[in-house]
Amino acid sequence: MTLLSAPIKAVPLGRLQLTDLPRVARRHPLVSMGGGMLALLIILAVVAPLYAGDPVNMDPFKRLQPPSAEMWFGSDNLGRDVFARTIFGARISLLVGLLSAACATLTGLLIGVIAGYSRSFDNVVMRIMDGLMSIPTILLAIALISLTGPGIGILIVAIAIPEMPAVTRLVRSVVLGVRERPYVEAALCGGAGLPRVLWRHILPSTIPALMVQGATVCASAILTEAGLSFLGVGVPPEIPSWGNMISSSRLYLSIAPLTVFAPGICLAVTVLAVNLLGDGLRDLFDPRAKRRR
Repeated sequence: MTLLSAPIKAVPLGRLQLTDLPRVARRHPLVSMGGGMLALLIILAVVAPLYAGDPVNMDPFKRLQPPSAEMWFGSDNLGRDVFARTIFGARISLLVGLLSAACATLTGLLIGVIAGYSRSFDNVVMRIMDGLMSIPTILLAIALISLTGPGIGILIVAIAIPEMPAVTRLVRSVVLGVRERPYVEAALCGGAGLPRVLWRHILPSTIPALMVQGATVCASAILTEAGLSFLGVGVPPEIPSWGNMISSSRLYLSIAPLTVFAPGICLAVTVLAVNLLGDGLRDLFDPRAKRRR
């Protein structure tokens, strides 16, 4: 049997080792492309103070300057370095996206596992999830920020709450299918406690689907943060973020296009990297999904 005709098998999550990474990268280029792009963005954001300059210093005499050796992307309408603000803005977008995805996935995992295994808890929880799914993210963010004031923490909460029901439904559906498997029933008949069965047999089955859903939530959270910041209800204006930059510079697009294009392109590249990683993870753990497309 040739390599091209060999059946593609899913990669067990628990058996992945460091020595398997080169093979996974060759067979699943989307994982390596998306993961590499995202890793590069995170590294650039983390070490930004070493090379990016000052993102908040204003110089009225350098307003709307073209790109130069001092300011690679020029300056905005307040004389601030666009390159520095773009790099530091990556910190906000990645922080909000990753933390929102982590909060939504972990909370959804916990609720989904319990709801999928407990029928009495399921009826109550899923009705609550249906109610949360009907709340628009922007309206919830505006309501929360109007009560507490703008901040990164409240923004993460406002984004994570509407994303949580989708994760809960996904985990619940996986648990409903796994709990009837013979090995789960055998573990219960053998005297294993319910917490041990959930931890050893049911929870690992949800991780591959949860990783893919987490990438989707992260991309959505990054876009939502940019949209909220553009509307003025995201992070405070003094904190550089891509949404704030696009909002404050949109009137000067014809004079200084990089003030809008630089954060806009970085936003698009970041979301593309997360989506590529999510698609690659789906193909990695479920090759049948790749053949159906």
